[in-house]
Amino acid sequence: MGVGHRTVAADPVIAFAGGGPSAALAVIALLRATTWLRLGYEVVLLDEHGRHARGASCSAVDGRRLDAPVRALSAFPDRPAHLLEWARETGVRCGPDTHLPCRVYGDYLAATLARTADWAWPHAAVHQRTARVATVEAEPEGAVLHLVGSRRPPAGADPGSADRERLRVAAAVVATGDPRVDAPPPISGVPAPSTEPGLVSCPRGALITASGGPSRCMFVLGPARRGDRADSLPHIRDQAERLADLITDTVLRGRRARVRGSARDGG
Repeated sequence: MGVGHRTVAADPVIAFAGGGPSAALAVIALLRATTWLRLGYEVVLLDEHGRHARGASCSAVDGRRLDAPVRALSAFPDRPAHLLEWARETGVRCGPDTHLPCRVYGDYLAATLARTADWAWPHAAVHQRTARVATVEAEPEGAVLHLVGSRRPPAGADPGSADRERLRVAAAVVATGDPRVDAPPPISGVPAPSTEPGLVSCPRGALITASGGPSRCMFVLGPARRGDRADSLPHIRDQAERLADLITDTVLRGRRARVRGSARDGG
């Protein structure tokens, strides 16, 4: 099973700060883009409230409905009827033009992520953790995420003494949602949002660094991108596809090429 199981200790880790619908769509796209390449890696979905694949928007039980119809919301762009097929399998009555409750779409994303992770195993593994990313520290070959709330303190201890952790990763993706509601974590080497909320990125999702160029290991997706706060789910899915291709090329395939080159050189 792909969810929650480790592959190889040396495999690169790709972490998502925020584990809602944007992150789920990106992870699904990444798993589908890379499994045929047999690239070994791990994904860590970090959600402060444990609402993995659902986030705030797709976990509410107040009956709110999606803005887009079923026919536009498949997690698989090459299978536009995938959501409709899932709905019929699970007893959800709908048609191509139905606007489903947001909660139902969250169920769909969670189920699709789990199935895709199972399919991608053992080349890739997906871990879901309840923690908040407080800050991101850029490194030459990756980043360090400073997590809060990832561990329960021992009995009698200061509540804040044992819930902090450093997670070193090959790449970090900020998918924290609407920046007016949940501000993205501070990131070293990346200019902080000024008058307009959100993080600045290239068209494919690489964060723009203080030097003015795109980062090779830090990315942003969904409403956390500057100017994309009100993006629709179909648009976010298209972003997720582009980002998956970018991470595959710059992080996973690039890393494998560097490792092979080092082995040939005797490094």
